[in-house]
Amino acid sequence: MTEQWVLRLPAGQMKSLGSLRLEQDIQASSVEHEIWLRGTKLDENLTRKLRSIPDSELFHLEQDQQLIPAGKQVPLGYLPKTDWQPVDKWFAIQLGTPSFAGNLDERVSFQLIRSRQNQPANVLLTTLVSLRTLVDFSPQIRLNPLRYAVDNQQRAILCGAPLPPLEGSFYYEQKGIAAAAGWTWSPAVDVEVLQSLFQLKRGDVVLLHADQTRELIRSDRFAPLTRSSVRLTLQQFEREGKTGSA
Repeated sequence: MTEQWVLRLPAGQMKSLGSLRLEQDIQASSVEHEIWLRGTKLDENLTRKLRSIPDSELFHLEQDQQLIPAGKQVPLGYLPKTDWQPVDKWFAIQLGTPSFAGNLDERVSFQLIRSRQNQPANVLLTTLVSLRTLVDFSPQIRLNPLRYAVDNQQRAILCGAPLPPLEGSFYYEQKGIAAAAGWTWSPAVDVEVLQSLFQLKRGDVVLLHADQTRELIRSDRFAPLTRSSVRLTLQQFEREGKTGSA
């Protein structure tokens, strides 16, 4: 069925688009704090996927670029003028932008100290090159429990368990607070106190490094770990001439 459609959603819901990144005939764009998708083919399966995305709005697109909310007849504005890209290319660019928000407010009055307990690591800070090797030689079933983000220096963070045996720095994460393996915070406040302190939202992760620095990764920077997403990210760096050697 040929029907021009448009989907609008908050930028924070980028992770909800994973099932669409390999769809054909879909274009994407970012406009301020929103993500826009458009396409010309809308069947029952795709409609179900689009409607399952949280906080999204589905529109029918008229020839004059007016937007009519699905199921209604009254137009609600016009399609924004923006640069559109195939959704797979757009995803690669998004994942290739800086993902880590830098050091958090250092006025927060706590520090890391050596821990007497060994907790199982469930976060790994490694490199994009290492991820390439991992996805090339691992079955997808082993990748399914993991999500990842990449920054513009090609550092990659993996979250989930079990973690693969890659070189890097390991962390133990609880409710978004990830302390370097073998370390804990002092004073020993509940993890919920740190969640509130850093104003974490669901899916956000704070890395507490052993050198007392901290980094925040917002939930919308993470994506499911798949061969296609890692390869698309690598291709973007290669086009920019930034890919490191294995």
